[in-house]
Amino acid sequence: MAGNNIPYDRWKFRGGTAWVYPANGVARVVDPVIVVAEPGPGPTDLDAFASRVDGPDYPLRTKLTQRGKDVILVGYGDKSDWDTAEQVIEEAALRTQAMRFGSKPTAVVGAGRAALLTRYALARLENKRMPHGVGAFFSLDSTTPTAAEQYALNAVGAMPQMPRLEKITSAGTRDLEGLGPRDDPASSRFDEALYASGPASETSLVNEEEGNWLLERLP
Repeated sequence: MAGNNIPYDRWKFRGGTAWVYPANGVARVVDPVIVVAEPGPGPTDLDAFASRVDGPDYPLRTKLTQRGKDVILVGYGDKSDWDTAEQVIEEAALRTQAMRFGSKPTAVVGAGRAALLTRYALARLENKRMPHGVGAFFSLDSTTPTAAEQYALNAVGAMPQMPRLEKITSAGTRDLEGLGPRDDPASSRFDEALYASGPASETSLVNEEEGNWLLERLP
């Protein structure tokens, strides 16, 4: 394990784990940002994910910490199917809210399939009338849901209503809504969108343009 990736704390969930990096260096979550890993065929390598979040193209975790943000990385255990992964994200949001000191809202960031799952998890919590404390949801290069997944999303309201919804689409990546920078913003289900001029980073979760845009819009 890379030394700079060692978390201050680890939270165990039924189907996953979170690594916690408090900005103040003590076990105290005040201004949280949850970053959700993409599900894969096996358990999440959180060390590798931490290296990607704080990657050489854009060290997002470092930038967040410099702003006083408490970073929480979320990954999965042996199973990362739709239901298991969604429940892990729900638990992470609820644990963060329970552990948080003060009333600053949580921001949640997901890329690819993690963005789709996070969208569903937040909408499902709202559908169950469970407060999640999330004030902003950042969807990075989200995938388009299958017919079954769209049915599940529609059953819980399709999109979360409480957070501010932010969308980032890297150059060369298909936008999940089929929209582009010249399309009518009113046709998007997101409040704001960035259509980045550069491609997705191969070594970091976000490139510099995307990372700076994200930081400017944190709650």
